Amino acid sequence: MITHVAAFRWKPETTAEQIEAIKAGLATMPANVPSIRTYAFGSDLGANGDLNMDFAVLATFDSVEGWRAYDEHPHHVTVRSETIRPWIAERASIQIQS
Repeated sequence: MITHVAAFRWKPETTAEQIEAIKAGLATMPANVPSIRTYAFGSDLGANGDLNMDFAVLATFDSVEGWRAYDEHPHHVTVRSETIRPWIAERASIQIQS
C-alpha cells in the first residue's frame, strides 16, 4: 500500500469560499479516479499554531503505479491546475510505503 500526503499553505488572499470550492473539487476524486483506495482531506485544526500547513490531502493506493495513475489522471490534473494551484503559496508532498 502507498500513502500519499500533500500539504498546502494558502495565499493570504484565499477566501473561505475558495477553500470550499477546493474541497468540492477534491470530493469528486474517488468517483473519478479508480486507483484511489482511501481519500481524505481537510483544513488544519490549528492545534499547533502557525507551524502547520493550512490544508492536507491523504490518499492510499495499492502501488506506486496506482499513485502515478492518480497523479496523471485527467480529472486530477484539471482539479489541481484550475481549482487548487491558483491558491497555493507553499506545497509539500510525500509518498510512503504503508
